[in-house]
Amino acid sequence: MGKELKRMNYFDGLLLKAEDYGQDKDYIRRLQGFHNRYLHTWGIICGLEVRPVIDSSMEVLVTEGAALDLVDEKSGADVKESTSRQILIYEGHPDNPLDLSEYDAGDNIYISVSYCETGADRDNEKGQGEEIHIWERGQLSHSSTKPADIKKNVLLARVVPKIVRKETENSDGSSIVYDEVIIDSTCIFDTDTDGTPLRVYAGPYARVLELKKFIFKFGDKIDGVPFVNAAEQVTSSESQLDMVSKMVNFSGEVEIDKDLWFQGQLVSKKDGKPTPEFETEENILQVNSINVDKPELWTKRDGGLEVFRGGSADEPDARIVWSDEEERWLAGTGLDLSPIAHGADWDKMINKSFADKHGHSRLFSSKGAVLEVESSGAVSSKAGLSIPQKILISPGNSIEALAWYGKGRTYSGMEVDGPALSGFKGGLLGTAENGQKAVLSWNSNKNVGIGTVNPGADMLDVAGSVRLLSKSNPVRFTSEWTAFPDLTTNQAEICNDTTYHKALMIVGNQSAGQGRKVAIWDRLDVAGLLYVNGSMQLSQALNVTAGSGSNNGIVFPNDPGGGSGDSAWIKYYPRSGEACTLEIGVSNNADDNISIISAGGTGIGTTAPNDSLDSYGYTRIMSNSNPLRFTSVWSGFTELSSKNAEISNDTGTYKTLMIVGNRSAGQERKVSVWDRLDVNGSLKVTGNLAAKGAIIPGVGNCDVKGLMWPRDPYGGSGDAAWIRYYSDALRGGGENMTLEIGIANDTNLQSYTTTEFVSTCPYSWVKNPCGYYRTISYTYYGTGGDRLRLYASGGTYVDGNLYYTSTREYKENIKELSKSSAQSALNNLQPVEFNFKGDSRRTTMGFIAEEVPEVFAASDKKAVSPVEILAVLVSEVKEQEKILNKLKKKVAALKGS
Repeated sequence: MGKELKRMNYFDGLLLKAEDYGQDKDYIRRLQGFHNRYLHTWGIICGLEVRPVIDSSMEVLVTEGAALDLVDEKSGADVKESTSRQILIYEGHPDNPLDLSEYDAGDNIYISVSYCETGADRDNEKGQGEEIHIWERGQLSHSSTKPADIKKNVLLARVVPKIVRKETENSDGSSIVYDEVIIDSTCIFDTDTDGTPLRVYAGPYARVLELKKFIFKFGDKIDGVPFVNAAEQVTSSESQLDMVSKMVNFSGEVEIDKDLWFQGQLVSKKDGKPTPEFETEENILQVNSINVDKPELWTKRDGGLEVFRGGSADEPDARIVWSDEEERWLAGTGLDLSPIAHGADWDKMINKSFADKHGHSRLFSSKGAVLEVESSGAVSSKAGLSIPQKILISPGNSIEALAWYGKGRTYSGMEVDGPALSGFKGGLLGTAENGQKAVLSWNSNKNVGIGTVNPGADMLDVAGSVRLLSKSNPVRFTSEWTAFPDLTTNQAEICNDTTYHKALMIVGNQSAGQGRKVAIWDRLDVAGLLYVNGSMQLSQALNVTAGSGSNNGIVFPNDPGGGSGDSAWIKYYPRSGEACTLEIGVSNNADDNISIISAGGTGIGTTAPNDSLDSYGYTRIMSNSNPLRFTSVWSGFTELSSKNAEISNDTGTYKTLMIVGNRSAGQERKVSVWDRLDVNGSLKVTGNLAAKGAIIPGVGNCDVKGLMWPRDPYGGSGDAAWIRYYSDALRGGGENMTLEIGIANDTNLQSYTTTEFVSTCPYSWVKNPCGYYRTISYTYYGTGGDRLRLYASGGTYVDGNLYYTSTREYKENIKELSKSSAQSALNNLQPVEFNFKGDSRRTTMGFIAEEVPEVFAASDKKAVSPVEILAVLVSEVKEQEKILNKLKKKVAALKGS
């Protein structure tokens, strides 16, 4: 269990340090850890369900909850102890929701939670800039592999993204179908790929909470309260559990592997209300069965089902009982039970030889009564009557009614293998629902009528439409157009229409996959006008006359939409000599249009277009208003007029797709994008970039996030400048964000060399002294290097701590500041009182950069360095402290003497 437990003993006058309070904190945490470890198992306590985030495709949320882990922690030098720590996930936890967009469809993503603690609440006043609280928090993680230690990283779920097919609509009304990887509730599993449960729940540990009797106490009195305990008297060696209560309610399913005993009533309820049904699934409800293993528990006797009504004459009990003595079923009320006929006994009931109380006048099927003997003795069929062919025998040879005929028994001199319907002078078949309606009729002249009672002089007289070849390729004959060919591709219609189209219409089928089609395979002579209402397809050329006259070329009908003067034509005529024009025209209103619609491509200057519109050469549109020219090489079209614009796929001079705007604004050429512009690659702006809204760069600590200036703008290598905003991993990550403004990589540390003469002659008056020249290198901080300058007319504010880089890694020639250097620098500092120009209301204190010693000033003498001034002040304070300590010793010595 680890080392011994110690806690602080507090009393008046006790001097305490931070480590003493830390010992009490560790004492409480260890006790809590032991409590969790030895009274509970590790795992989930409550909550921590993984659910998909609404309105997000690849995010999941972990609900509030708690869990316990199991870890080995060091306590002392060589002592390890197992403890369990509480892991809490609360509403608004910073790890929620989890973004799983880095994974692909079908990946197994394991979600886990672990214990985490980090410093929080940095306080300058209480903690001298240190974090004064420790934040115990759960940490949510996700990975494509399971954690190696699942007792430390408690598993919550397995998530498998899936692909769904989605459809969106373009601005032109067309649809785009695409696949998207999403996570919904069907993608979240509590089990592993092999079916092993992932979620482990914490519970009581070992046998510490073993009870022989558990009492549910709802008041002060214990008599009569329900309890659960082991049975006091057990007749077998098997374990038994008693639930002693007047009523036990089960809200869920109950599975019973052994026998189920009831000493009281068995009541079935549904939604809290008694129900007359007792359902069993794939089981037989056995009553008074023989126990094969223990036959002494049962005796062979009658058994069955009883509907209890009170047992009186007014309310007799109804019973169905199996009689072991008679070996048959009995049914009835009270003790008046009669046999239930089945099998061969049922067949005997037809003549009442088995049960004289039973008579049958109806024959039933699953649909109800199908055959009934009425009181008159007539047999009435309540459903369709089907009679096998082999028993179709006519009782006579009557030909005036419905009769059946077979081999050797002819009708009208013909062998008819089946029924024949005849009448003396005629006949009629019809329906009677909602009034009598004639369907089929005939007369003595052998004329047949369909839908009419009196057929005319024709052999077949049909009052309505007629459909032929119904099972293959139907042809419908109608007196009014019904659009029958438009229902399916294999139907056709011949219509003598006098209402709408007022013509004999022969309308073909659509089986060719194009449109309705009628084919005439021989010569067709049309004495009058040939009017084609639909499209006309020719297998050979259509030869029309050349010329620009009103009767030349192809001239479409005038005024198809009403009005006057509307016409359209296609004409081919010479302009002069052999210079000919193919003219496609439409007139005379401004809203009369020409539309070219092609399933493939339309070519201008080419016979093999590669797109919907393929124009060889330059293309100009809107020529009479604001011309836009499409070119394959920059043509300077925009310089010809302020209204002109050009789009050029230039591969020669500029080697780019050029979108060049017009100059109608009276300034320079201008191109505007009025909606969102997504640039997948780099965006290069050679002029100024003006943004009316915010510039929102990406968040992260890498070269493609934030704001990044071009590298090495003046040559060299390694020069860069940036502004980045990211989660700082050095400070715990999460919501600990850092805004970094950086520049690299040249330093302002400079050097120069000089040559000086070193004399070796001991006599200074010697005219030509002996000696030698040496080269000396000096290193100093100059005005060069890469610099970051903050300029704010209103001042620069730092709400948190402000740190200067001061690591030994960047320094050399380190030595203690001498007293003389510090004293000299301090003496040359002249503090002044002043106000900044333009701000006469605020007076401040400081130094004049041009008047301070060089070591305190920037190279341009425009700023001072507070770090150097602070170093001098600290050195001087330390020197003053030494002097003060000496004086204290002298004073003490004088007091002692």
